[in-house]
This record gives sequence, C-alpha cells and structure tokens, in this order.
Amino acid sequence: RGSRKAIQGEEGGQKGDSLALPQDEGREAVVEGHERGREFEGRGGEERARMQSVFLGVFVSLLGNSLIGSSFSVMKVAHDSNKDGKSYLRIPTWWAGTLLMILGEAGNLVAYTLAKPSLISPLGAISVVVNVPVGWMVLGEKPSMRNMLGCMMSIVGGYGIVWVVASGSVDRPTMTAAEFEALLFQPAFMVFLAISFGESIDLIWSGRRTVMTYVMVCSLLGGVSVLSIKAVSSFVLLTLQGDNQFLTLVPFTTLPILAFTLMLQIKYLNMALAEFGTPEVVPIYYVTFTSCAVIGSSILYGDLSETSHQNVAVFVFSFLLTAAGVWLVSRGSVRKEETRARSASLGQSPYPNSEELEDDTQSLL
Repeated sequence: RGSRKAIQGEEGGQKGDSLALPQDEGREAVVEGHERGREFEGRGGEERARMQSVFLGVFVSLLGNSLIGSSFSVMKVAHDSNKDGKSYLRIPTWWAGTLLMILGEAGNLVAYTLAKPSLISPLGAISVVVNVPVGWMVLGEKPSMRNMLGCMMSIVGGYGIVWVVASGSVDRPTMTAAEFEALLFQPAFMVFLAISFGESIDLIWSGRRTVMTYVMVCSLLGGVSVLSIKAVSSFVLLTLQGDNQFLTLVPFTTLPILAFTLMLQIKYLNMALAEFGTPEVVPIYYVTFTSCAVIGSSILYGDLSETSHQNVAVFVFSFLLTAAGVWLVSRGSVRKEETRARSASLGQSPYPNSEELEDDTQSLL
C-alpha cells in the first residue's frame, strides 16, 4: 500500500511538472518579448534623436546661409551709398550687413555640430540663391529667367543632397578628443592632409595669379577647416556638458590649425574676388570647396561609408545640379552690368532703351 502511494505521488509530481513547464516557458517568452520591445524602442529612440539632430542641423544651416545671402545685399547698399569714401565703420548699414554675416557663420558653426560636414557644406549654395530675392527687394534688382532657373536647380539639388546624406550612415553628433585622435591617424586621412597642405604650399609659392590658384588654395584649406570646426565644436559642447576635453593636446593642436586655415582661406578668397570678381570665383569656389569638404569628411568621419552606390550617384548628380544652379545665378546677376560696361567703354549708351534707365533710376533712388 505504501509503495502504491509513492508511485501515485511520483505520477502526480510528473503531471504537475508537465503542467508547470508550459507556464514557465510562457513567462520566459513574455519577459523576452518585453526585453526585445525595450531594445527596439531604445533603437527607435536613438534613430529619432539622430534624425532630429540632422534636420535641426539642416534648418540651422539654411537659416545661417540665408542670413549670409542677405548680408551681401545689405553690404552692397552700404558700398553704393558711400559716395564720400568715408570709413565703413561709420556706416550703420555696413554694420547691419556684418552682423548678419556673423550670425550666419555662427549658425553654420552650430550646424556642423548637429549634422555631417558632407551635408552642411553643399547647403552653402542657399546663400547665393537667397541673394536673388533679397537683392530684388533691397536693391531693386529684378531677377531674370536665368536667375530663377538657377535657383530652382540649386533647390532641387540641395534637396537631393539632404535626402541622401540624412538617410546614410549613422552620424557622430559629438566625439571626444580621444576618438578624434584615433580617427586622425587613419592612413587615408593622412594622405588627404598631405595632399591638402602640400598642394596649397605649392600653389602659394608658385606665385601664379589665376582664379584657379586662389580658389584651390581656399578650397584645400577650407576642407581642413571644416573638419576642424566639427571637432572643435564637439570638444566645446562636451566640455559644457561636464566632460572636459581640454585636458589633452588634441584640442590645442586643432585650434591653431583651424585659425591658420581660416585666415589663409579668407585672404585668398578676397584676393580672388578682388582680381576676378564674383562670376568667375563663386561657381568654381563652390564646386571645389564642397568637393574637398565632402571627400575629407567621408574619409575622416565616414559620412558616406554605408551609403549604397545608387545613393552615391544621386548625391553626385544633386551636387552637380546645385553647382550648375549656382553658376547660372552668379553669371546671370552680372550679365546686364557687363553689357553696360562694355557699351560705355565703346562710347555707346549703357542703356539701350529708356525702360532700363528708368528702372535703374528707381533702384538708385
């Protein structure tokens, strides 16, 4: 009788175990499902935060470049009104244009912190596009069909660039000095630095006074300055958040390089504009500077490392479309002035009809 009860007890225990096993498996499945859900939710939150940072950077860049484009027209008003040749420091309009340009450049500095340099650099074309309607409102310069076509091409190309880069590889919103130092010593980037500085020194020492000489110096050094701005802004942001990045030599090495490249870039850009003017300089500078910035950022930060071949093709096409639009805008804006200057040099009237003379008189007033 005792053995029979023992057998029945074992059978009951086995049935209990068999009934409890599915319940335990169910609990484990529920727990695992919650964990996976939290993991996916965390990844989704990171992706949303990344996209918010990218589009905020695009918005700040568009705003900053719009201010820069507006500053061109405002400063041109100051130049046109300075008939007595007095110091520009005494002209309020000149200060207004300078302030707009400083605010715009500060916006670009913030944008480089929020998004990739390969995304922010091409958006500089917006300053040329914005200058068309602002010039119409401020200076009375009526945009031609050439201007309008160039603006449309630049806008469409800019949209393509934003779409490709925003959907590409994961961005590094901020990076520590140690991470930046590790990226610096990549063999490919060391070659990029050697070419940038070596070719710049060769062009400067050559003494050639051509538009390509000036613009290539600006572009090669400008590509380095863009990468330095991204790094320095990251160091400053992390330091303000409590993680001091200025305890190593990396930031103190990057800052002088940034200052040196920016000064030479501004110097040779002004020399190019003084000797050749906007129509020749602006399109070439946009193409070469943006190319150097995108190539350098792709090597150093891996901006396009996870982008498909189709998206790279779209990026290149969008960039070329934007460059063509910038060329049309910059050439179309001076076509009328070149014609009038040529007519005046030949002793002819610079105004072939009374309507143009009336338009310019109204604009001057």
